[in-house]
Amino acid sequence: MDWLEECAEKLRQYIRNTTVVRAAAAYLLAALAVGLACTRLTVNVMSLWIHVMSESVTVPEEKMRFLREIEQLCPWFYMTVSIVAAGRFFVENKMKAALAEIGAAVKHMAAGDLSYEMAWQSKDEFGLLAKDVEQLQETVKKDKLDQWKMGEEQRRINAAFAHDIRTPLTVMNGYTEFLKKYVPTGKVTEQVILEKLERISEQGERLLSFSKTMTTLQTMEKWEIHCRKMEAAEICKNIKDMAEGLKGEEVHLSFRENVEGTGSVLVDLELILEAVGNVLQNACRYVRKEIEITVQYRKSRLTVYVRDDGDGFSEKALREAAAVYFSERKEGEAQDEHFGIGLSVTKMLCEKHGGELKLFNSIEGGAVAAVSFFV
Repeated sequence: MDWLEECAEKLRQYIRNTTVVRAAAAYLLAALAVGLACTRLTVNVMSLWIHVMSESVTVPEEKMRFLREIEQLCPWFYMTVSIVAAGRFFVENKMKAALAEIGAAVKHMAAGDLSYEMAWQSKDEFGLLAKDVEQLQETVKKDKLDQWKMGEEQRRINAAFAHDIRTPLTVMNGYTEFLKKYVPTGKVTEQVILEKLERISEQGERLLSFSKTMTTLQTMEKWEIHCRKMEAAEICKNIKDMAEGLKGEEVHLSFRENVEGTGSVLVDLELILEAVGNVLQNACRYVRKEIEITVQYRKSRLTVYVRDDGDGFSEKALREAAAVYFSERKEGEAQDEHFGIGLSVTKMLCEKHGGELKLFNSIEGGAVAAVSFFV
């Protein structure tokens, strides 16, 4: 009997994987075949019965008429019963289980449970629908994760901002108390007063810079993607033109393109130039003689590598350079000239365009920043 079970399992798998239209047609044909077989059998039996009865005994006309009516009506009866039964089997075997599984997944999503995994696997329309539901579930999960990350990032930014403004506020408060205490007594000279006021002004400028930083971050978070069709060569030209404008006169620029295929791609050019511009400015701060830019387009991924011939990233920078307010000052650079948001903004912009920011040191020396975008 194993071969019967094997054949039945193959038939179930065929019905499960075939399209809804083909399955419905198969059930309908099976119903018609069963109805015709039952009709033929009943007609033959009734004909034989009428023949035997008419030869053996005298059959009343009313009974003969009743038997002939049964013979005429049985095709309609068997066809109706067969089609109804086939429809029920079709719903039970083809639709009910799939719809129940998809409905369960939707209920779990509505309840906030995005870890539910559907066990339904088929190659018909319901299988495609199940895959679409799974894709929707992954999209919702990704959106929720992005929202959580955004909230965590915002809390971290607020904590860093609150921590960093303490110093200028403390300094300003200290100088103010000093002036309030000693100016009325006439114990401080005008030069000392001007020096204290200058320090207070510097700290005020620093607070203003912090405020601008927060505004910049909030603006970048709200940046909306506006893609348009462009040739990859045109994108490369825009990046090269921007790099020529940012580099110093004594810096040599090396530009390479590695573009696979031709045709247009959908990109937000302003966002890409903003992100690449940030890493270029960072490279210009530490470069000695040469900046090397490589633009690579491969399998819907646009990646721009920016390498300088400076000292490269420190271990701490490789871990934290993309964090808000992280900054390693170049020798002789003013303390509050940079607030360490360039790479943070770049990371944010890359993620908005479906990419990422990676930092590493080149084996040839110098730092490398790779910004990628899904296009």
